[in-house]
Amino acid sequence: MSRFASGRILGAIAVLLSVLLILVFSVNPPQTRILRNPFPQPPAPKHDSPALGDLHCNAFPDTSGIQVIVKTGTNIIYDKLPTQLLTALRCCSDLLLFADSEQDIGPYHVYDVLADVNATLKATHPDFEYYRTIQAYRSSGQDIRTLRETSKKAAWALDKYKFIHMLVQTWERRPGHDWYVFVEADTYLFWGNLVQWLAQMDPSSAHYLGSPATFKGEDFAHGGSGAILSREAMRRVVDGDAGIAARYDALIQDEIYGDYMLMLALKEKGVTLSDKWPMMQGEKQNTLPFGPGPDSGTRHGCQPLITMHSVTPMDINAMWNFEQRRGRPHDPLLISELYEPFMGHGLPSERDDWHNLSDDLMFRAPGVDGARQKPQEEMTAAEKEAHLSFEQCGKACDEHPKCFQYMYHGQTCGFSYSYRLGSQKLPDEVEGPYKSGWLSKKIEKDRKDHACREPEWL
Repeated sequence: MSRFASGRILGAIAVLLSVLLILVFSVNPPQTRILRNPFPQPPAPKHDSPALGDLHCNAFPDTSGIQVIVKTGTNIIYDKLPTQLLTALRCCSDLLLFADSEQDIGPYHVYDVLADVNATLKATHPDFEYYRTIQAYRSSGQDIRTLRETSKKAAWALDKYKFIHMLVQTWERRPGHDWYVFVEADTYLFWGNLVQWLAQMDPSSAHYLGSPATFKGEDFAHGGSGAILSREAMRRVVDGDAGIAARYDALIQDEIYGDYMLMLALKEKGVTLSDKWPMMQGEKQNTLPFGPGPDSGTRHGCQPLITMHSVTPMDINAMWNFEQRRGRPHDPLLISELYEPFMGHGLPSERDDWHNLSDDLMFRAPGVDGARQKPQEEMTAAEKEAHLSFEQCGKACDEHPKCFQYMYHGQTCGFSYSYRLGSQKLPDEVEGPYKSGWLSKKIEKDRKDHACREPEWL
């Protein structure tokens, strides 16, 4: 046999042995492989387990009558929506997602809510220039997020057209549900409270529920706080009026707010707003006012929460984790329950570079006028000196029977008739630093005197 043939045979044998070794080790790996990582893996977070992670979902097994609809913008769709889908919205079956372009986010489909707008309007009107830019960016594979800083005003002008089209598309795609809950990507939805609340009402009556904002002397449901329509309300507005979206596209060109125009469309069909504030909120955990507040006749405390607005991904995650730790999904989560975990725990008496939103009553230097300012002749001696310093501001607040906290900035002292946390605010170049204070004894007495005995559903 030639040397060349022998080499080929030996090579083949070597290859065969290598394959056999690989098969042996893969079927019966040596025990020493378990020593690659001698440290045990930490247990998964409790909320990752299916039972606890789906606590609120499992507590309400049949919610097929509730359709949740989320409206957002293409340039911010990845900012908050993914966190929402993993947390607060995970219980919502068959979500409807709308934006100003069509796409998919994982298993979720996002519909272009403006797809049915008149083609000429979309091609020529200045309000749709941003829409045309979005489509061009998507077709060329550009990162739409880069438009955020330069397109805020344009995105706002486009957003107002979405509301009526969202209503029409929702009824076309998901007709016949009992309730339609319209929220935005920065709206936090308290699912357990929502399910129990809607069960108390009749969807065969025309309901339009929300937190009122006012424009041109008329109240409408603030879009960010959510708007809830019953089956009958949707039927009245959409059924038999195929041209409603086009008709309002023409009207809305000279308007500012799409949620205001939605109210007009509902009002046209005899559906009027029912005020559900403070259950449906424009605030979030660090801006939510606790206690009596201004003379509105409504205390923030014993009402179950349905929505909060302007939440960041951190806010969403923190609130969802709180709900999971709390458990008890059948016990309505009340506003007052958020005080201790999100404000009261470790609350200092004062904090530098902080604005706690104290502006119910203002005290400014003599000769300086402004909103919510007490007339000089009605001030106490302490109030007349409140503008002089942070300490004087705090003294005046302590003496005032309705003041729970205060804020001082640039010879301006602000009182608050409720208590809330606020957020960091760095000094400005003209009037200097912000400083906030809280009167803990007053706050604790108010909480003790007004402990909740049962939910105050609206």
